[in-house]
Amino acid sequence: MRRTDAGTGKSSKEIRAARRWSTQALVLLAALSLTSMASAQPAPTPLTYKLAPGDRISVVIFGQTELSGDMLIDVTGSIRLPFVGPIEVANLTLSECHKRIVDRLADGILNRPSVNVQISELRPIFVLGDVRTAGAHPFKFGMSVKAAVAVAGGFGVAAPVQGAAVAELLTSEERLRQLTLQRAILMIRKTRLEAQRDGAAAFPAPDQASMRGEDDLSDIVALEKETFESQMAIQNSQRDLLRAQKPRIESEIEALGAQIATRKKQLDLVRQHADQYTRLAKQGLGLAATEMQLRLTETTYESEVWNLTAQIARLKMDLGALDIRIQEADAAFKRQILLDLRDVRDKLKELEVTLPTAREIRDAKLQQAGAIADVAAPRTIIVTRVRDGQQSSFTADEATLLEPGDIVEIQLRITRGATLASAATTRVDLAQPSEAKRDAVALPRPVR
Repeated sequence: MRRTDAGTGKSSKEIRAARRWSTQALVLLAALSLTSMASAQPAPTPLTYKLAPGDRISVVIFGQTELSGDMLIDVTGSIRLPFVGPIEVANLTLSECHKRIVDRLADGILNRPSVNVQISELRPIFVLGDVRTAGAHPFKFGMSVKAAVAVAGGFGVAAPVQGAAVAELLTSEERLRQLTLQRAILMIRKTRLEAQRDGAAAFPAPDQASMRGEDDLSDIVALEKETFESQMAIQNSQRDLLRAQKPRIESEIEALGAQIATRKKQLDLVRQHADQYTRLAKQGLGLAATEMQLRLTETTYESEVWNLTAQIARLKMDLGALDIRIQEADAAFKRQILLDLRDVRDKLKELEVTLPTAREIRDAKLQQAGAIADVAAPRTIIVTRVRDGQQSSFTADEATLLEPGDIVEIQLRITRGATLASAATTRVDLAQPSEAKRDAVALPRPVR
């Protein structure tokens, strides 16, 4: 059962929510009032400025040099005079501080003391963010945010940071150019190797569409064409040298064949004569020794025929081996071409992975350098101030007057469009250096 308030008719839950929202609204209004008070109060002058810890004042007591000197207001808001002890001067103007020191000295220490109090050094201001020299800087009365930025070296990052960003951009640009050039070289080499693999008679023109946007590659194309022609010349020379031995072997085979034919004719004549003489010897008309001599001559001719036939067989084997050597030379050349082609394709696959990453890194460095160089981008100025022990922050402009101890933070607001426009400007500047700098340093052109 829900409980309700008798007077308003609202539930307890609604009442608690209303109280919570009212509390948050009060806190927000208090914070806004403190911020508006901090920014609306007039800037102090030497007469109205109230001393604070960290300030240094000069106290001169006439006739009392041992009591005079520069004194730092410590964290408790006090200064310490010899023989006097601590004197609290925080939140006092110079005239109030002067009166308090005189009162303390006149209280049993000096008779009618004559004192002069001046501010010798005020607390510094601190400038942070998008300035060239961030850190603590001396404060002067009447100093505005614009003056503080000027003391901090102006808007923008320090020169070493700019130099580092440009150096990183040039390094990434050079890396991308090297990878892109390497890819173009490999593509031309791949065209040459594929032509050699397919037995093309001439070096084909490379595919310019896959290498658009590159520098002039005529030297690389000429080198690959020269390699194609020289390797083809070497291969043809080896093939012609081996083939040139075939006519010699074939002529030797032909000559041996002619010798065999002659020896066979001689063998037939000797054999006929030996057969006739054998018949005469059987009739008692011939000598056995002569018959034996004829048979020996017949055997000699037969041996010569067989020897010549064996020589022809060896020469035919040499001829076949010559064909095998020609085929082996062609196969070795093709095998080397295929190995080189596989190596080129593997490297191209690696580049297909590496190139997009290198291009993204270059673009990121280009945007970073463009953002650093874009000193005209909109900025937000936030001043943090401590007054009466209360710290408050408010948005300021370049005309806002500062107080000692203020913290000025410059925040650069970079939109995506401004960053890309600045990056494009930086890219043009890098791609087209001035004539005065072109002789001193050659900057690489961005690769798309």
